[in-house]
Amino acid sequence: MDSACRKKGLQVICRESGASENAMITRVYVDNYKCMVNFEHSPASLQLVFGENGSGKSTVFEILGHLRDLVVRGAPVEQVLPRNTLTAWQSRREQAFELDIKGNGGGYTYSLRVEHHEWQGKNRIVREELRFDGMPLYRFDGQDAHLYRDDASAGPVFPQDWSRSGVALVPERHDNQRLCWFRQRMAAIYVLAIDPLRMDDATSAEQQTPDAGVRNFASWYRHLTQDSPERMGSLFESLREVIDGFTWVKLTQEGEAGRVLRVGFECSDVGQGEEGEYDLKLSQLSDGHRSLIALFTILHCAVRPDVTICIDEPDNFVALRELQPWVTELSDRVEEERAQCLLISHHPELIDLLAVRHGARFVRSAGGPVRIKPVEWSQGDGLRLSEIVARGWEE
Repeated sequence: MDSACRKKGLQVICRESGASENAMITRVYVDNYKCMVNFEHSPASLQLVFGENGSGKSTVFEILGHLRDLVVRGAPVEQVLPRNTLTAWQSRREQAFELDIKGNGGGYTYSLRVEHHEWQGKNRIVREELRFDGMPLYRFDGQDAHLYRDDASAGPVFPQDWSRSGVALVPERHDNQRLCWFRQRMAAIYVLAIDPLRMDDATSAEQQTPDAGVRNFASWYRHLTQDSPERMGSLFESLREVIDGFTWVKLTQEGEAGRVLRVGFECSDVGQGEEGEYDLKLSQLSDGHRSLIALFTILHCAVRPDVTICIDEPDNFVALRELQPWVTELSDRVEEERAQCLLISHHPELIDLLAVRHGARFVRSAGGPVRIKPVEWSQGDGLRLSEIVARGWEE
């Protein structure tokens, strides 16, 4: 019988195949963007991207964020893809991007061509296209936008501003639901690098998604308490396993609309007449505890169907014993929730737990373009994979 295998700690557990497939990014193509020339990457549902500094790991996440901002926010192409993103050793002035997403009963391909005009100091979209199972949904030829209905029949043609993505500007209609699904799926790409030093503990309004540094954690948590209250119990259980004395996270009233995020603790080692329970503002916690609260909140509340989460260096500020249970839970939840999670890390624990089965090793030779090499390791090698990587013997 066919089976799908996953790793939990040091065990390999197999389950029967046939479950619903993840709606996820399956291919990223980039040409003439920083260190990426004719670069192609195939993300998995769970993947660890690793390699030496300067090997282009964070650049992939950066590109996913840029394409999301173009297609979802309608951000100006000059803002998202300025001239300094061109590959330094190339004389060509055109950048190319392609993104494949599996979901909604088929496969989407989004392609973008951007031309930089050196004499004008500007750039422009010269071609943009969205297809579903090979059938057109939208096409911009440099002057006009061509819309297509869900059944691939031709719709209206009209002049389009080349400074922004036309996909972002198409209004929703009953006959373009496939295009709208793609746009919603692009909005569900979170590119994160947790910065506990700048995480706010005060909020005056809800925010539906975390920002890049999770600095708006209090506002995002405020939204989660309304949107996903059922997930808080499991979140607190996980945090009790990694933060000594942790009991709860709450938002307390401050002014008419303001809230402050507080974290409760229980202390058993107290003197006579002293209280065994207390709470602190989020900002009063250590950097590591703030990072852990953010990581486990992402794990329990953001790892969901049809979501791609990209986390750059999740191990920053976090101890080894705290990181391992998060990695183990992450592997389970990505499969159970049919989500997608991509990580960047140099941490030996993450390399040993994830790289053999879920790793993509980025390499650059003599400062040239980025390439991806397969991860080759077996238990008979005598050393852990992280040790081989640390010694530079993986070639």
